[in-house]
Amino acid sequence: MASVSDIAKGFTISGLLDADARTRERFRVAEIPVIEIADHPANVTYSMDEDGIRDLAESIRRDGITDLPLVRRLPDGGYQMVSGHRRKAAYAMLAEDDPAFAKLPCRVVDGMSDEDALVLLHTANYFTRELNVLERAEASRALKAEVAELRRSDPSLKGVRTEDIKAAIISAHTGRKVSGKTVQRQERTARLVEKSLAPEWKAEAVAGNLTDADIERLSTMDPDEQRRLFATGEKPKSHRANDLEAALRKAVSQLSKAEAAASESGMTEAARSLIADVKAAVTRLEGASW
Repeated sequence: MASVSDIAKGFTISGLLDADARTRERFRVAEIPVIEIADHPANVTYSMDEDGIRDLAESIRRDGITDLPLVRRLPDGGYQMVSGHRRKAAYAMLAEDDPAFAKLPCRVVDGMSDEDALVLLHTANYFTRELNVLERAEASRALKAEVAELRRSDPSLKGVRTEDIKAAIISAHTGRKVSGKTVQRQERTARLVEKSLAPEWKAEAVAGNLTDADIERLSTMDPDEQRRLFATGEKPKSHRANDLEAALRKAVSQLSKAEAAASESGMTEAARSLIADVKAAVTRLEGASW
């Protein structure tokens, strides 16, 4: 039976994401008018915020473009962006004021199939961008059709978990180790964001302001409860945090009683110092974030 990683290697467009310059030299560079490069329709999955594009454009104006976009040549002779939509948008923005940016230097691949272009678009985003919780899950979910095709063409994959095949494809393309459990967790977290979070908290998750644990806790609350919590400006606390707070309140009460009793019967300097240390520790714990 072939290993998942061996299958994934056969799916890799060799060298396109390899940092080795000798490998990249296999693909010709061409300056292509920005207006002649079509966006890949699957890129709508990913955010193209104007502020981010503006910052990227300013960086390119100042320092030049350091990582060339990847385009494929279409059968009709046109070009389609595979990896580099934000760089293309930045060039288009710059070209409005400076015609020197009307052409974008790109690496060109001939004969890339629709299936390979789709897989590379999604896996390249793992390599080149910081994705939010929904984008990252969508990128791995988009590989589902390709996994199904792999299963049809290779009977040895029977019994291999879908998330493990996805992880192998992503790892093979990007050179970054991704486990099947990570893919599964990311997709589950995204489902919770999409189906269980109130719009206010969903926006926080997309902005990267919530941990997986925060999302998990929020998903157990009804929408009204989530909105009330959001209005307080606080994040959901774990049951452990609630238990700790209760224990601390009890400790403060008992400490006060012990201090009062010790004062009535006389207190040694050592006892006074010990109580002061315990009070300080409780104060630090009360202010801790759990």
